[in-house]
Amino acid sequence: MRKAAGAMKGARKSWSNCSEQRRSLIVHSAQACFLNCRRCRQAIRYRQDKCPFLYRGGPMGSFPRIIGGIGAFVLAGITLGAAPSPAQAMPRLARAVTAVPCDPDALVTAIRTANGAGVGTLLLSPICVYNYVAAAAPGDALPIITGDITLVGGLNTTIRRDPTTPNAFRVLEVASGATLRVRRISIVGGSTTNFGGGILNAGTVVLDHTVLAGNQASNGGAFANYAGANATISHSVLNENSAGSVGGGAIINFGTLTMSNSILNKNTAPINGGGLNTQPNGVSHLIQSIVVNNTSGSLGGGTSNLGTTDLEGLVVTGNKGSGGGGIATGNADVSIRKSIVDNNVPDNCSPLNTIQGCVD
Repeated sequence: MRKAAGAMKGARKSWSNCSEQRRSLIVHSAQACFLNCRRCRQAIRYRQDKCPFLYRGGPMGSFPRIIGGIGAFVLAGITLGAAPSPAQAMPRLARAVTAVPCDPDALVTAIRTANGAGVGTLLLSPICVYNYVAAAAPGDALPIITGDITLVGGLNTTIRRDPTTPNAFRVLEVASGATLRVRRISIVGGSTTNFGGGILNAGTVVLDHTVLAGNQASNGGAFANYAGANATISHSVLNENSAGSVGGGAIINFGTLTMSNSILNKNTAPINGGGLNTQPNGVSHLIQSIVVNNTSGSLGGGTSNLGTTDLEGLVVTGNKGSGGGGIATGNADVSIRKSIVDNNVPDNCSPLNTIQGCVD
């Protein structure tokens, strides 16, 4: 125990000794590495001597190898009721693989066909923007996923709501019982007054090497995970998303969420959880990831918790809120292991000095 405590103390000191410029470079390089940038991969190796605790058995463990307060307050005392689940999903059948040309209408048709079959893998075109001016389904750019659908992109594959359209709609929605897998695709610019500007999930979602950026919603700017839903996010970046009502600038979670080897960066919320907002009965597992530069108008600039949140091998830094700049919780169900929670504003955790592993 003494040895582990000493290692963590040394890790915190090493991180503190890193200049702001070096910290920024580490975050930027890691962000790019998730998108398989070889030059950034080399840059991270070069910086191993700058902040070695990140690379040699420290809190981030094997992080670089993944290339590819409350005080007198209650956590604003705010809980949210998820809207009714979408239509039930269809049963799963044999999987077909379909190449989708760089045409937004072709992707709409391909998803409808895969839904009709109950299962399908769609290979989207590289160097392509599937751009949507109007919704294909009420409130959604694309048809609601009701089957077992996989979307696979390539270099610079993007699905977005047109930035000039006056129409508000999210990008993707997943029905209860359905499954959506997304790999190597950017989901951009979704906008809704409901939950989940990028993706609304009532079923199962698996995101791998995915970017969700510039999405906005009332809650869960990029991603909303309903009660009973399951989401796995890995090797991904959620950047500059925003919530307009309560919280979860990037993610609001009512269900079960596992996020690993990913980055929450520059997301904003008006009340709780600039990066992540975990609601009552929600369970969030965050592993070997970075939560940085997120902002909340109230508590929990990085993350806020009213359910259960587990952090292992995280760096939580540069986040801002009225209290618990890094982490705020309304209960005792937050655990932190092998992580760095440092340099958040005005403090790291709220209530002060009550979350084991977080010291202000």
